[in-house]
Parts: sequence; structure tokens; C-alpha cells
Amino acid sequence: MKTIATSLIISFALIGAAQAGTPRGDVDNVPFQGTYGQAGSSVSRAQVQAELQQAKAEGLVVRGDLDNAPFTAQAESTVSRAQVAAEVAKTPGATAFGDLNNVPFQG
Repeated sequence: MKTIATSLIISFALIGAAQAGTPRGDVDNVPFQGTYGQAGSSVSRAQVQAELQQAKAEGLVVRGDLDNAPFTAQAESTVSRAQVAAEVAKTPGATAFGDLNNVPFQG
């Protein structure tokens, strides 16, 4: 039992000594240089705010979801159902309302 305890203590001591010799973290130890290595901006806060106000005045800044347009009803059609059916019948290769090749699975 003493041999097992002694071997564990020695192995942990050797592991600790091996870890102490290796560097941890960033090897080059250079501070963060900004996004993609670019230096910080030379534009002041007041300049940015002035540009923002100008863009708002020109209507270039929009808030909200641009894809969320309100519903607009379609204009009433002046074509009757009979006129549409007659137009379909005149079209070569057309079938009466629908694609006959697009039949649902019949089991």
C-alpha cells in the first residue's frame, strides 16, 4: 500500500514539474490589436453622431423589419371566369385549369 501511495505522489510531482516548464496561454503575449489587426478609429464620437444625424435626415437610416410590409389588397379583376376559361382553351398544349402531370400520390 505504501508503494502505491509513494508512486502516485512521485508521478504527480513529475507531472507538475513537466507542466511548470511549458508556457501557458498566448506564446507571443501581444495585446489585442483591434479587429483584423486594424488600429482604433480616429473618428471622434461627435463626428459619428453628426454623420448619424445627417444619414437620418437623408432617410438612409431605417428602423424595423423591412420585409414586414402591411397587407395591401389586390385590385378587383375585370376579367370574368368565362373569359379566363376561354383564354386557357385557346392556348396550345394547355389543359383545363391545372397540370395533369401533377397528380397527388394515389397509394
